[in-house]
Amino acid sequence: MSNMFSRLRTNKWIIFIVTLFLCAAGTALFFKTKPEKVSAGIDDPDAGPVLSGMPVTITLIKPSSYPARITALGEAQPLWQSSVKARVGGAVLYISNQLQPGNLIKKGELIVKIDKTSFEAKVSETESQAAQCRLNLLKEEREAQEAQRNWKRSGIKEAPSSSLVLRKPQLEASRAALKAAQDAVANAKQERSYTRISAPFDGIVLERQVNPGETLFSGDKICTLWGVQTMEVSVYVAAAQQELLGKEMEQMTVRLVSPQTGASWQARVVRDAQRLDSRSRLHTLFLQVKQPLDQTPPLLPGTFVRAEMSGRDIPNLLCIPENALTQQGLIWFVDADNRLGSIQAQPVFYGEGVVYIQNPQNTDKGLAIAVSPNAQCHKVNGKVLNSYDAPFWQLYVFVQIYAQV
Repeated sequence: MSNMFSRLRTNKWIIFIVTLFLCAAGTALFFKTKPEKVSAGIDDPDAGPVLSGMPVTITLIKPSSYPARITALGEAQPLWQSSVKARVGGAVLYISNQLQPGNLIKKGELIVKIDKTSFEAKVSETESQAAQCRLNLLKEEREAQEAQRNWKRSGIKEAPSSSLVLRKPQLEASRAALKAAQDAVANAKQERSYTRISAPFDGIVLERQVNPGETLFSGDKICTLWGVQTMEVSVYVAAAQQELLGKEMEQMTVRLVSPQTGASWQARVVRDAQRLDSRSRLHTLFLQVKQPLDQTPPLLPGTFVRAEMSGRDIPNLLCIPENALTQQGLIWFVDADNRLGSIQAQPVFYGEGVVYIQNPQNTDKGLAIAVSPNAQCHKVNGKVLNSYDAPFWQLYVFVQIYAQV
């Protein structure tokens, strides 16, 4: 029994010694193994330890002059939007079949008729009063002429002591009474014309608020019309963007694009608000599209559009892919010594998938831009590194080196 316990104790020591030896050998092998040195396309023996590099695409971008491109968002709205209201009261006798939401109504088209009986009576009454005033004026003119003749026959050389002798005030009062009566007739006829309500412009019926058999009062709403002759889009631009557009903005041709469908329309800048928006502190530009419903496809009210405007030419710009600009606003490039560097770029304006920046070198040679991928780039000794490209056994070394950069 004692021999068995002695053998077991000996085996445990052998296993412990073998395990210790294997661990020591593995540790020595780990520290003796050197990371594979992979340069970012550059051989530099004095650069020190370099980790596995991340391959990037290099594109030579040469400076040139480009017209400024300004993009802004807006919503198409009719230039004219009117709530048609009754000017006089009365029973509704007629409603046009076209007076339904979505229908197109032409300018001057009759949409509602109101009972005009009381207004006809008022016209007749005022015309009678005007006729009586006209008669009174004729009588007064005759009386004034007779008074003038009587004064001459009297032989008195001096002027009469009062104008009443020659009936001048009476004549003026009769003329004023006739003028007032004629104005009353015109007003009564105007009110009678208000019983026929017509569309003030070509428009689409947005809402209808009147029904057959109702009685309207002055000021009651009949319908809401959206004009279709001109569509207007208001867009907001910053002061720097407005400067890029130049001073000759009015009548500038603008391309409107629907982000949903891709449809496009031609518009023009018609005016500037001449003030800053109180909330955003941006300039407001107004664009117009004539005959929007005749376009292909029609530009409907409420359409959300992107306005693309072209401004003045700006020299010495680099047009780089948008993915070459990191979220931190950096541009990675290869310099004359074939080493990677970065610059803080300030975009001048954006295009479709590209961004325009000022040329930092002020030369015509161009700049070798590192395109994508670049968002995870780290620079170590002038090389580009990416943490997820390093093998597992290099991670510790990567952390140590990157912490010293």
